[in-house]
Amino acid sequence: MGWIHNFIGKYGAPPDDLPIFDIRFVEAGIAMVHEAAAAGSSSKTMSSLRRTYLLEELIGTGKFVKYINNNSATPVASLSPDRRSLAEFLCFTQHVQYEQTDGLVFLSDLQGSGALLTDPQIMTSPSLDGGLFGGGNYGKFFEQFPEQHVCSRYCEFFKLSSLQED
Repeated sequence: MGWIHNFIGKYGAPPDDLPIFDIRFVEAGIAMVHEAAAAGSSSKTMSSLRRTYLLEELIGTGKFVKYINNNSATPVASLSPDRRSLAEFLCFTQHVQYEQTDGLVFLSDLQGSGALLTDPQIMTSPSLDGGLFGGGNYGKFFEQFPEQHVCSRYCEFFKLSSLQED
C-alpha cells in the first residue's frame, strides 16, 4: 500500500472526516529445505529439494473481514459502519491503481484483520492475457469495473477522473 500512500502524500492532508487508513499486506516468503548431496557426487547434484513452505506473517486474533469481493467494485453489503469506511478507502485504492496503470490492473478480493490485508486477487485487463494470476482474475468483471465503481469522497478529494463514460 506504499504506492497508494505516496499518491495520497502529493495532495496534503485530507479533512478530518476522510480517514487515511494505515493498512498493509502481510509479509510473506518461501522457504525451501534442501538435503545435502552424498559425498563424492557431482557438483550438479550438490543438493536436492526436500520441502517447500509458504510462510506468512501471523495475522492475529482479530475478526477476519472481507471488504470487497473479486467480482464487485463495491464494499460487501453487510459491513458495519467503521468497516464500511475502510472498504470505501479500499475502493478508492482500486480506482488509483486502475488509473495509474492506464486501466490495466487493480487489486480486488480485499480481506484481512485489523491493519493487515491478505490474499488479494490481482485483476488484469483481458488484453494482457486472460490466464494471468489464476481463476479469480475475472475478465468480465475487469471490463465492468469502470461502470461498477462508484466514486466516493476519497476519489473526489484526490481528484480522480470519473470512470463512467458520459
